[in-house]
Amino acid sequence: KNPSLVYAILALWTWSMVQFPLDLAVQHVMCPLSETSRGFPGLFFCQYRADLWNIGISVFIQDGPFLVVRLILMIYFKVINQMLVFFAVKNFLVVVLQLYRLVVLALGVRTSLRSRLQGPKREHNFPGQSSEMGRSPGVWDSDPQEGLDVPLRASPITSHSIP
Repeated sequence: KNPSLVYAILALWTWSMVQFPLDLAVQHVMCPLSETSRGFPGLFFCQYRADLWNIGISVFIQDGPFLVVRLILMIYFKVINQMLVFFAVKNFLVVVLQLYRLVVLALGVRTSLRSRLQGPKREHNFPGQSSEMGRSPGVWDSDPQEGLDVPLRASPITSHSIP
């Protein structure tokens, strides 16, 4: 019954439609050495630019604005029903999970940089693989004993199949 509220909700819904042309597929990016030598920001933004873009779309175009509008409806306008509460909780959970994902990505890059600076603590050779084989750039695996990201050695089978 409030025309300004109706226009605000329609504007928000129109704003949320911007997400569709902006969506990027997950990409496996090989960062150039110039980006990785810049430290954390260069490597983080180079390696995870598609993920960061999708997190930004989710927080600033999809779930974040809808959460704000639903909270305004429930708190200021005292409109409370099961559907509104359900979707407000859903939006809150998605925003929190996206922020958690951002923190996990940042911690992963930080750990990866630390392990690069400290050098590999031990060699990771697979059965039938010689230690002369070069490292496949951009391929990382977590080491369960040390909790660090360490480079995998290229194997004849996987060195050509890495995207």
